[in-house]
Amino acid sequence: MIGGAMSEQTEARIRVLIVDDHSVVRYGLRHILESESDIEVVGELDTVTGIDSALPEMKPDVVLLDLELGDIKGVDALRMLHDAAPDMRVIIYTSHDEEDRIVQAAELGVDGYLLKGSPKREIVDAIRSVSDGGTAIEPAVAATLMQHMNKRSTKSEKPAIHFSKREGQVLELLAAGKTNRNIGETLFISESTVKFHVHAILSKLDAGNRTEAVSIAVQQGLITLEAND
Repeated sequence: MIGGAMSEQTEARIRVLIVDDHSVVRYGLRHILESESDIEVVGELDTVTGIDSALPEMKPDVVLLDLELGDIKGVDALRMLHDAAPDMRVIIYTSHDEEDRIVQAAELGVDGYLLKGSPKREIVDAIRSVSDGGTAIEPAVAATLMQHMNKRSTKSEKPAIHFSKREGQVLELLAAGKTNRNIGETLFISESTVKFHVHAILSKLDAGNRTEAVSIAVQQGLITLEAND
């Protein structure tokens, strides 16, 4: 009965693989994790090269992965790991907190992102959460992701373009193919005033010339082109 209980406890332990090219880091992580009764470190690697042959033997539930492994830089290590085991639960454990690294890792579907120097309890809790199907993003990393999403949202939402009444009239005449002189005569304004309005229209539409300005205005529903009879 005691033997059966011991076997059940062993089977329930979370199997962790540490991938880091610094032996001191691997030693420290192993020391932290193996002090937990429900976690077992099944292996240490200094690279992801050839990891596809190591995974079947180690059978990890979670991989703690550094992003800088010798000649493998950035998220390439994560890509290689996903290629070898697409469904593997992965926690990035790195000293890099740059926005591009964090965003790239998130886009590749990482399960957790911890910065080196995280407290022991945070590392342990992250492994348990990820093993259980959750995620583990420390607050500083989550804040960076949120800032990125906010910036991307702001860029994607182009501000509405507003024209003055006179600019709208000039734009309509531009669309009709009128010259500056024609527009001035039609609106009873000087040709230099027409040029001023045309410049403002091009600037607001971020257009390089009149044709592009009319095209953009039509695409955005600012004006409509009437078919010639």
